[in-house]
Amino acid sequence: MSILKSLDETSSNAAKVGQDYISTTRKYYELKVFQMVSLLSSYVVQFAILGSLIVLGLIFMAIAGASAIGQYFDNMPLGYLLVGVIFLLLGVLVLIGRKIIDKFIIQKLSKTYFDS
Repeated sequence: MSILKSLDETSSNAAKVGQDYISTTRKYYELKVFQMVSLLSSYVVQFAILGSLIVLGLIFMAIAGASAIGQYFDNMPLGYLLVGVIFLLLGVLVLIGRKIIDKFIIQKLSKTYFDS
């Protein structure tokens, strides 16, 4: 009977260790998910704030530049047209280089996700 009792205790201990391992692993993954969500939230908020400020600055610079070009050529619509063309060319350049941008973003995010 002592062999059966010993076997019972060993299996009970193994079951307890397994349950502890599962509980600890679950807590670890909950913390990992929380870390990733908080990092993502932080990046989104930073991007929104900085992006809106940069866009606001670009709007004012575009208006000022268009006015200056218009005064230089004594033709205000031409100034605004040239600034519009410049923005269209920049948009086309970004469209052409979007794969490079995607690769850069994926590399940065993979370092953050897999190294931490």
